[in-house]
Amino acid sequence: MNDYQRTNLIPIFPLSTVFFPGQVKMLYIFEPRYKALLQMCIHTGSPFGIVLDRPPTRDEPHPLPHRVGVLAHIFQVARQSDDTYHIQIYGGERFQVKQFFQTRSFLQAEITSFPLAQTDSEEAQLLADAVGEMLEMYLDALTEASGYDFQLPDFPETPEQLAYVTASMLQINNRQKQALLTISALPDLFRQEIQHLISEIDLMDWINDTIESPANNIFDGYGPEGVISLN
Repeated sequence: MNDYQRTNLIPIFPLSTVFFPGQVKMLYIFEPRYKALLQMCIHTGSPFGIVLDRPPTRDEPHPLPHRVGVLAHIFQVARQSDDTYHIQIYGGERFQVKQFFQTRSFLQAEITSFPLAQTDSEEAQLLADAVGEMLEMYLDALTEASGYDFQLPDFPETPEQLAYVTASMLQINNRQKQALLTISALPDLFRQEIQHLISEIDLMDWINDTIESPANNIFDGYGPEGVISLN
């Protein structure tokens, strides 16, 4: 049993992007506090928590991050010649923060598990079929609009995996992605993703139709050679 399972206290790494269960990500570790966090996790064999950071405001210059996040399991560490690190992480369980602690150089939090509910329900399976078809359409449209390959090497095997892959692939802002991460039940998550997919597919279709019609190309002059970037 890992330390976080015994004490529910884990180190926290706030990021400017939302991290989902099942997602693989590379992090560049260079700040002393996060090198200390990494050394602690390597020594104990425990994961750390990733949560979405909050931008500072005039009223709250040092805000605490969001309270729903995902455990990051380290599976590769590469130390660089300048004593920085590249690490590969895998998104594990979702959690809720009960309380933050700032007793170390890095942030820590007491957490509780926050598993997705109704993952085996008939409703979730029916919605998964619709989301799976829409996701394939969306990735095709994204690939055509951007020139980058957005196709998945392996299609998700379970409805829960499909939901989180869809959430990670959607080209929406962090506020919207964090809202998806906080949804309690899988059918509700699928319904929200369907709404996003409908809007995003319509947008991609409009972009692709516009690009194919040079006389109506409103993107002329946007960036080098009229190139636009997707978020």
